[in-house]
Amino acid sequence: MRLGAIGDCLRVLPSLALLRAAYPNANIGWVVEDLSAVLLEGHPAISRLHVVSRARMKAGPVAAWAELRRAGAELAACRYDVAIDFHSRLKSGYLTRATGAPMRIGFDRRSGAEANFLFTNHYVSLDDVYQNRVTRFVRLLSPLGIDADPSAADRGLWIRPEAVTAAAAVYAAEGRPDVAIFAGTSARRVGDRWPVEKWREAVRRLGEAGLTSMVLWGPGEMEIAGEIAAASPACRLAPPTRLPEMLALLGMFRLYVGSNTAALHMAWMQGVPCVVLAGGRPWRTDRPLAPVASVMLSAGGVEPARKLHGEAARRAVEGIEVEEVVSAARGLFGWSAPPASTI
Repeated sequence: MRLGAIGDCLRVLPSLALLRAAYPNANIGWVVEDLSAVLLEGHPAISRLHVVSRARMKAGPVAAWAELRRAGAELAACRYDVAIDFHSRLKSGYLTRATGAPMRIGFDRRSGAEANFLFTNHYVSLDDVYQNRVTRFVRLLSPLGIDADPSAADRGLWIRPEAVTAAAAVYAAEGRPDVAIFAGTSARRVGDRWPVEKWREAVRRLGEAGLTSMVLWGPGEMEIAGEIAAASPACRLAPPTRLPEMLALLGMFRLYVGSNTAALHMAWMQGVPCVVLAGGRPWRTDRPLAPVASVMLSAGGVEPARKLHGEAARRAVEGIEVEEVVSAARGLFGWSAPPASTI
């Protein structure tokens, strides 16, 4: 049970890999919203996807309730023995209960949110609510007797062969740039974006240091991405890509420099070292797992003790200096990690 967001769905994949390894013949279903489902379709470790319409969930309480009831009935018909709630919200709690599974695993009252604990009957407690998300998710497997070090586990990524072919063609056509630049964030996190003028200066200085780059972008971000790419002849603007192609493309660079968003997890889970503009979020929550090298940046070089909001969050990212980003990128460039394993 992980409906979204894309980055969190990716970070559930190591748990999926561990679950499949422990139960090779099990029927494993995944409840996911349609926006994220495109990255999971065809995954060999998933027996069935139960797709929830994001549009219906956002269309008001009547439509959302109807969609939850539809999905719940679909789940009940499958007669699952175990349900694991990686989402830990009210809507995922309802769907977890709707499965009718005798064993329903989730976080306890202190560690979860939105009274999610009311829908589960086997609880996992977190000592640190800002624990790394991959590690946090793997903890939910402990009631099944699965205890593993996620940094040594299979990352569970699976990329469609046709997406790899398409991404390789784009990468080659653009001259195989060294650095992936991703300046965007989700629409609800626009306050976490580094200023465009600082991105332009960083791209220019990376080019002067001999590093070629490509600016990737998401919905509604093409204009800003183009403005950044135009700052240096050593930088290219990525063409429009679908999520599977973006995932494949991000694994081809030698370095990722960008926002703390889904693109970060697409990169590091394929072994790409990362410079992360973490801003107002505690670094440990989103830091790439070893052995992938990374540098996390917030204003003043200090990791926030808790998640910041509003003006404090904006200052924590806007206060990152261009020199910090360029220096971190030059320091990590050339570092290599073992290839990310796939299933």
